[in-house]
Amino acid sequence: MSHSVQQYYEDNFEIIELKNDVVSAKVAVNIGNTMISLKNEEDEKLYFPYTLDEYKSSSKLAGNPFMHPWANRLEEECIQVENNKYGFPKEQFHLLYRDGNNLPLHGLLLKSDQWKTIELHEDENSCYHIAELIFDDAAFLSIFPFKHTIQIKHELRNNELKIETIILNEDEQEMPVSFGFHPYFLRNELNAKLTVPLKNTIEVDAVMIPTGKVFPKENKWNFKDNAVNLENAAFDDGFQDLKPNERNHVVFAFDNINVVFYEHYPFAQIYAPANPDKPYVCIEPMTAPTNALNTNSCKKIKRGERFTASFTIMP
Repeated sequence: MSHSVQQYYEDNFEIIELKNDVVSAKVAVNIGNTMISLKNEEDEKLYFPYTLDEYKSSSKLAGNPFMHPWANRLEEECIQVENNKYGFPKEQFHLLYRDGNNLPLHGLLLKSDQWKTIELHEDENSCYHIAELIFDDAAFLSIFPFKHTIQIKHELRNNELKIETIILNEDEQEMPVSFGFHPYFLRNELNAKLTVPLKNTIEVDAVMIPTGKVFPKENKWNFKDNAVNLENAAFDDGFQDLKPNERNHVVFAFDNINVVFYEHYPFAQIYAPANPDKPYVCIEPMTAPTNALNTNSCKKIKRGERFTASFTIMP
């Protein structure tokens, strides 16, 4: 099966297209390095109902945004690492995306134009694109004071798209890791089934901040063998405690799409709103739970250390 990678510009935005005979994927590099399309034989799997200009200039989210340096929300305008509290300067509040309760949401890089293509590759067996962002901008560092480099590799091999993220800590101090992705998969059927191979749901308070407690997911939804019918179930919930299958894979399934979490993605946020105006289901791989930067519950990497996390989408 032949594979190819193409780099071109659309409305001044850099687009990368990975494709083979069956699957194609498009990434908008200078709009957050966001995947904006994933097709299986021309059948679109991602929700992205915007032009590139509309998406770049709005607060809307779609495609597969990268959430960094925190995934989902924080309890206030600060982070706490060990015994150090870093308050966000008010003059940089414009950088923060916010939820309905005005809490900081999804990090700083959702629509960033600081990503640069550093490698393209294609051969008979695969094709890939690697983009890099050097996190040393003074405004960013005033909120998350850790210099580091991020690389994201989108690789299409046969009919599987693997997304690998590498963080290199270039700061003098240990750096907390709490990133994730937010893929919006198109929902075509009201009664679609969703498989969630994690044992427990993370309890949250009235503003969606984890309380520190968990409970079995069956306590809230009618799961059977990890699967639930979405016709009478809605989600905006975090999950933990992986349940690998017989091949030791953690496989989420929705509408003929499989999403496989690999090592270092032990948490997931599932967003499946019961709203016909929001025709999507989000299966979000996360390296740490919501608000982990303020609860000392995420991995830390030393100066010069790399952290790698991957997941695969099989449309």
